[in-house]
Amino acid sequence: MSLLTAVLGLCGLALFWQLAAEGTFPTKVVLWLAIGVVGTIALLFGLLGLFRYRAIFHGLTTPILLIVFGALVWFDVPEETGWQLSRGILEDQATDCANPGQRTRLGVYTITFVTRRDGGCHFYTQAEDSHTTGFAYFPDAAPPPATTPPTTYERFQPHWYRFTEES
Repeated sequence: MSLLTAVLGLCGLALFWQLAAEGTFPTKVVLWLAIGVVGTIALLFGLLGLFRYRAIFHGLTTPILLIVFGALVWFDVPEETGWQLSRGILEDQATDCANPGQRTRLGVYTITFVTRRDGGCHFYTQAEDSHTTGFAYFPDAAPPPATTPPTTYERFQPHWYRFTEES
């Protein structure tokens, strides 16, 4: 039972990191499936231990772990943690707004490209689909309302925006 709980905890930590670092979709799916399968098996063994052997601690460890992890994800704690760990590094990089030339890690995010555009600094992250996404820093003003290619901005911090470009 302890081994199942440890595996469940490791899968939860790996998923926490993937959510914080905006990891790839297939990795997130595999980790969610692993948590579902291992969590179900651990819950069944926990119920067996609870009713047959009166092992209260081992029987309640997995449900509590799943509830805590679910609450952290529900309240966007991984994403907020990733942003708080990366914000200072991204702000320092935004002053120069220089492209490092290759994929690089700034904070917890993998940045594929950095460029000045629309009066701000754009940090392109790994894209999941046909859209290009990332962070944009506008120190003086808001981004322009319409750009080419079509870019949508969503404000989430003072001077910081999430952007999506249509391909």
